[in-house]
Amino acid sequence: MTAFLATHGTSGLVLSLDDAVANERIVSEIKRGRYEASELAIASRFVRESDRVLELGAGVGFISAGVMRNVGPAYYAAVEADARLIAHIRETHARNGVTGVEVINAAFTSDPDALARGAVDFTLHREFWRSGIGQTQPGSAETVSVPARDVSRFLDEQGITVLIADIEGAELELLRHIDTARLEKIVLELHPQRIGKAGVLEIFQILCARGFAYNTALSEGSVVCFETVARQSPEIGETVFSASRA
Repeated sequence: MTAFLATHGTSGLVLSLDDAVANERIVSEIKRGRYEASELAIASRFVRESDRVLELGAGVGFISAGVMRNVGPAYYAAVEADARLIAHIRETHARNGVTGVEVINAAFTSDPDALARGAVDFTLHREFWRSGIGQTQPGSAETVSVPARDVSRFLDEQGITVLIADIEGAELELLRHIDTARLEKIVLELHPQRIGKAGVLEIFQILCARGFAYNTALSEGSVVCFETVARQSPEIGETVFSASRA
C-alpha cells in the first residue's frame, strides 16, 4: 500500500489517499476540483459557527476539513464506517491545519435490528466513495462487520443541530427511524439509483411530516437541504414545501 497526497483543484484542500482506496479516476476528479465541490459549497453556506455538526460518510475528510476551515462550527463529529479511511481523515485534517474534529469509526444507524445485533455489514470497494451498506458490485474488496452506534442517542447527547449525510443509499433507512427532534438543518446526498423514486419521495414525506422544509436556494441536484420551518434563515427567499402546506 502506497500513501500519497492530492490537492483539490477548486478548494485547495490537500487530501490523504492510498492506492488501496483510490485509483486514477478518483485522483483525477480531486485534482480537477470536481470531487464533492458543490457539497462543500452548500455545507459551508448552510452551517453556522454556533452549529454542532454530525457528518455521516466522512470519506477521507474533505467535507469536514472544508467546513471547519470555512466556517468553524462549535462542534464537528466526522463518522466513517470504513476503517481504512480513518487515518486518511486525520491526515487530511492535519495537512490543512484543521483541529478539533471528533473522528469516529463506526456505522451510525437508527435501524432497531442493526442496533440489537450491535453491528452492520459494510462492503469495502476499491474506490472508497463506492463503499457502503449493501454495495456489493464489481470492484468490491470484501464485506466486513462494523460496530453499530445509535445515531439518535448521539444526536441527543451531543446536542447536534446539523446532520450531513452521504451514505450511498442508506439515507432512507436512516431517516425512517431517526429521532430528528434536536436537529435544525439536514444536508443529504440522495442516491436514487439505490433507493428509487419511491425512496426519494418517502424521504421528502418523512422530513416534511416532521416540520422540515426543503431549501431550494441551497439545494443542488442530488444534494438536498432541509431546515426546520421556525429556524429558516429570513434572508434567504426560497420556496419551501412543508407538511403545513399540504
